Amino acid sequence: MCNGVIKRTAAVIAVIQLLLTMTSCIGRDYKNVLINKMTEAEKERSSKTELQILDEPWNEYTNDFAGNVYYIEGLGALVYGSPCFDPLPPEGYDGGAGSVIYRHLIQDKDPEEIVFEDYEDFKEQLSELIEEDIKAGYPRVPAEEHFDDIIGLYDAYIAGETQDIDRDDLEVYLEQYWAGEVDTGSDGMYWEMDKEKVEAIRDSITEYHIYDEELDLGFVVHVTTPPKYDADTVYPALVMTDAVWRFKDVTEIYQAMEEGRAEPQILITIGFEYDIDDWDNEVRSNILCDHKKEFLDFITDNLMPYLSEAYRFDTDSSTLFGHSQGGVFAHYAAFNYDRYENKPFKNYIIGSPTFWTPYFTDVSDYEDYKDEYGYFERNDTYDRNILITAGDKEDEDYEEYYGDNDSTLEGVEHLTERLNTYGVTTFEVKIYESHHYQYVSDMLIEYVCDKV
Repeated sequence: MCNGVIKRTAAVIAVIQLLLTMTSCIGRDYKNVLINKMTEAEKERSSKTELQILDEPWNEYTNDFAGNVYYIEGLGALVYGSPCFDPLPPEGYDGGAGSVIYRHLIQDKDPEEIVFEDYEDFKEQLSELIEEDIKAGYPRVPAEEHFDDIIGLYDAYIAGETQDIDRDDLEVYLEQYWAGEVDTGSDGMYWEMDKEKVEAIRDSITEYHIYDEELDLGFVVHVTTPPKYDADTVYPALVMTDAVWRFKDVTEIYQAMEEGRAEPQILITIGFEYDIDDWDNEVRSNILCDHKKEFLDFITDNLMPYLSEAYRFDTDSSTLFGHSQGGVFAHYAAFNYDRYENKPFKNYIIGSPTFWTPYFTDVSDYEDYKDEYGYFERNDTYDRNILITAGDKEDEDYEEYYGDNDSTLEGVEHLTERLNTYGVTTFEVKIYESHHYQYVSDMLIEYVCDKV
């Protein structure tokens, strides 16, 4: 009798232990559980909200004309506050074939006709003509802005999203603009995106506003779940800085997932609150260069653990991406992850790192990047994966700023040499046929599709 009781008791205990083991594994079937280190003040000031981005909330913080594209047919436009007069879209243009007259940025060059088969052909020819003007001596940054303004006008015109403006109002605005009396933000405050495509997947996008006490800054974070998202499934995350530019890539990557060309993953973009000009390099450098440690603290110990309470991340497959000054930050993150208990990323994409930019070289400890911030003094091996990217034409883009520092491509070359010296085998370098930023969207698509 006693033996029977003992056996039944042992069986019950075994079942209880099995249940406890199973229960303890629920939600913890991935290797790296993230610990939320947010303060109570940070938690209180952080929240999930309705999707605000489609309402262009930044318009509240700019002048009346900086938030949209205003156009008078055949006369001119204001593209997010910047005047644009040439070349204007053919009347009724819908994205197909056409022709326009391009007036060179160089005064002694005669205008020439652009005859194009479709909108992509127009953009390619326009880019080539502007490149000619750049090589002839026109300052690059205004030329880049000129291209962006024209394409911003055409995008809005094709989509039927240009706003009407009274001719008198336009003339008054232009007088104020040329007199330096207009504050447009920086080229006008706006986020690059295709609103129609965002609207189509809005049910998959969640907007968060997250405060960081250490930086005393608020961030706008968008989390996009993959098609056929299952809350009980563990997914890799692709986290992208500079959301003002990267948010537009979300819809393209989502489409690639929908078509089965990319593996399902959770897309996360990090931007500044809507009242901050995300385009301003001083604003960006303050976080990505000068306060890169604090920003990495935020992502590692606050953001990713906070989000992991709602989403299940495969931290052994997740990626952090940054480009330009964001590439400087991604490099810092890739060689300082070992200092943290939380390790949300296995992969890092270091895009066109501008180790030469004055915004970075003015930082007191900037030269620490040349030995990967002492990572190999602290560790014998490297167990993360790194993709380093750049455009083969980008060294000419900002040549006047390099001084005694490496250009972008030289910086990539020397980083490659150092990693080889350290014996790192888990990195890859890809150089694209491109200038500084034009390759990034295609590179991201290629990156997510390569994993299928």
